[in-house]
Amino acid sequence: MGRNMSFTVMLSPDARKYLDSLDKKRVKNIKTHLKELEKNPFIPRAGCDIDIVGGSGRPPMYRLRIGNFRAVYFVDGKSGAIYVTNLFQKKRDSAYGEN
Repeated sequence: MGRNMSFTVMLSPDARKYLDSLDKKRVKNIKTHLKELEKNPFIPRAGCDIDIVGGSGRPPMYRLRIGNFRAVYFVDGKSGAIYVTNLFQKKRDSAYGEN
């Protein structure tokens, strides 16, 4: 039998402050994606673009892509808490080359 652990997303004070500064439409979109993490915060899938962030930190850090926004988080395997430590808008600078 597989693990049937339930997960809960928790925001750091900085992530909460950033989320509260956004307009309602963006907040709703971000919350929808964060809620999707509660199903499984480790496996990338449609609507849940997850990558492991580089480094050898303990516990491992993950990145969730939400359109132009990114959420960085780690998972406490014992409590099932998904701690979002950073939430930010990705800058679109060098993605299309320099002219």
